[in-house]
Amino acid sequence: MKVKAKLLPVVFLVFATLWLRLVNLGYSDYQGDEIKALSLPGSDQGLVGFLIEQRKGPVQFIITYLINLVHPTFSSEFLTRLPFALTGILAIFFFYQFVKLHFGSKTALYATLFLTVNGIFIGLMRIVQYQPFVILFSILALYTLSLALKSEKWKIAGIYAGISFWALALFAHYDGVFIAPFVVYLLYRWYNKYPDLSAKNKIKHIAIPGAVCTLLLASFYAPFFLSISRDTQAYWLSHATGIQEKAEPSSSIVTFRLYNPLFVIYIYLALGLLSLLKIRSIFPIVLWFLFPWIIFEGVIYDPGTHIYTYLIPATILLSIGVGVFEDGIKKFSKGKYGVSLSAIGLAIAFVLLFSLSHFIFIDHTPEYPWEERRFLFWTLGKPDTEAHIWAFGFPYYRHWEEIGEFVSSTENNGFYSTNEKKSIAFHYVPYQFNIDKSRNYIHIHNPQSFRDKLSDDKIRYWTKRYHPVKVFENEGRVVAEIYNMPEGSVSEIKEAGY
Repeated sequence: MKVKAKLLPVVFLVFATLWLRLVNLGYSDYQGDEIKALSLPGSDQGLVGFLIEQRKGPVQFIITYLINLVHPTFSSEFLTRLPFALTGILAIFFFYQFVKLHFGSKTALYATLFLTVNGIFIGLMRIVQYQPFVILFSILALYTLSLALKSEKWKIAGIYAGISFWALALFAHYDGVFIAPFVVYLLYRWYNKYPDLSAKNKIKHIAIPGAVCTLLLASFYAPFFLSISRDTQAYWLSHATGIQEKAEPSSSIVTFRLYNPLFVIYIYLALGLLSLLKIRSIFPIVLWFLFPWIIFEGVIYDPGTHIYTYLIPATILLSIGVGVFEDGIKKFSKGKYGVSLSAIGLAIAFVLLFSLSHFIFIDHTPEYPWEERRFLFWTLGKPDTEAHIWAFGFPYYRHWEEIGEFVSSTENNGFYSTNEKKSIAFHYVPYQFNIDKSRNYIHIHNPQSFRDKLSDDKIRYWTKRYHPVKVFENEGRVVAEIYNMPEGSVSEIKEAGY
């Protein structure tokens, strides 16, 4: 019975990980940055030349290129997202193994539970984006370097594997650099551990894979940075400094609370502070946390979901905080009921965190954060749209495939207009966006653009006087409408007697 009881948290961890990443994975239409990841080389363009022209590392584009070979249309959102979700699941497995090597199985369990139910990791692992690969390769780098430190069998192979995986993380995205503090810590400890290896051999075993991986990275990123277009430079500058941004940036607290609403942030703060009582034993983790935190909170204008880079070490700090909490409960109860009390409390906390994530990512009646929804005693509201909102992986179904089929099958002149993001609309309706020339106006309720209001005089005039020619609903809620309009500006259609 005791063995079965010990297995329950592990079973819950496996269940939560799979449930939150695979259930309803194909429900949502493609979202924002997903569509950019579906870009493919032109007919007169080679794969390498195409990859060099992108704003990000090549891994996500290589993956979608391979998916395209077996699924050319990307018509199944589930199949397209599946490799990314599975990569995220694999990352969670190796994260557990990595933390276990350093802090034991109990701390590894807590840290992995925090990682698996955190909304930011759920959202980023449910879309076609680079983050699952950055996380997987970064964790594999730290895990194999840790094996080199902890296992005689891996003392050489682990160094080569770790540095190679780190290079793959950097190929996935520059975010891979943020594990550097813990990489340096592991290499320092490894260098000082094995007396049977000479200093010369140790340096050689670090330098050889380091040099090879640096050359490989340089062979891609040197031409990549040298050929950056002005548009890409402006994009990076705007993202880093806020120049030309039209909306106020969301603070990282706002972003965190969008993915982890209600009481979650207070759990993180309380356990994070408790972990500092063990600062001497966790100092390398603190350094790992501080490196990306200082960059994204002190330098970058709008870090968005890149805060996942410091939330990974944060989950380890939280698990240390749980250990401190458990020790306090045991001491307070003088050992009589301490184990039971802490176990019950932690079970309730993780079940609540899992349930909250289920209701905002898996359940879609209604669709958070586009619509308000209830969770137990609370109402989860829509975000502040005055700021730049980074919303990925949430339920979003507006029948875009059907919209595209309807527009293509009805009278049109190759133009359309919509209140949704143009990148999303163009993927499903490959016509040109032009309000005056459009015959089809596609109005999305609760769009990803967060622009519910009709901003153009022509569209306001027409929708006020005429009914939509097509309406799409989700379980009785209208989510999209198509209006058929004449060409011309509002003054021209008024003159024509409409």
